[in-house]
Amino acid sequence: NNLNKIKMVKPTALVLALLATGAGAFAPASSVQRYPTKMQSSLEVVEDETADADPYDAYESSFKQKKVATRDIKKGSGYTVGESEGQLLKIKYSAKLMDSKYTADLKAFNVEGMVFKTGEQRCLPGLEEGIQGMQLGGVRKIRVPPNKGYGDQWYRGIVPPSSHLEFEAELIDIAQNPVEEFKLKLEDFGYDRAAGATLCLAYLAVSPFIGNGGFANN
Repeated sequence: NNLNKIKMVKPTALVLALLATGAGAFAPASSVQRYPTKMQSSLEVVEDETADADPYDAYESSFKQKKVATRDIKKGSGYTVGESEGQLLKIKYSAKLMDSKYTADLKAFNVEGMVFKTGEQRCLPGLEEGIQGMQLGGVRKIRVPPNKGYGDQWYRGIVPPSSHLEFEAELIDIAQNPVEEFKLKLEDFGYDRAAGATLCLAYLAVSPFIGNGGFANN
């Protein structure tokens, strides 16, 4: 009898042991505690770093780069670019090629003062996009990819095809009303030139009378 009892206990104990060890395999996924592997942890860290990367530092001079990247060197104050449409601005800027095999001289891009109205396509698209949000007196570096620069063609024999450009722009003035616009345009045209043009127009206006012997003969 004792021998029969021992024989019955062994299969029963074996079944219980199998159930105990295999219980985890049939448990709900939420109840099973998992620990990330070293590879998973490192991948998660890389993804987080990429998400938080500064667009300016992450800028690549390759065909994959399609977005403008900026970095403020000096914060301005007062009027802001983009507060309204069609703003008349005056900016100062310089430019250089990024990672280019060419040694092009970009002194032609050292502009002391450029006056233009936003939205009129008189400014390079990437440069105009890059100055959005700047305030008076602010200085900003702007990296421009070819699709928002000069494209895949030579520009004036200076900028090679598919060039990535880095501008350093300073916002000098923003006109906020017609009077300020007139003043800014006059400054851009030049006071001396404006005075000379005024004298020329005045002379043209009175020249018919002078040719006829003066005002007295009329």
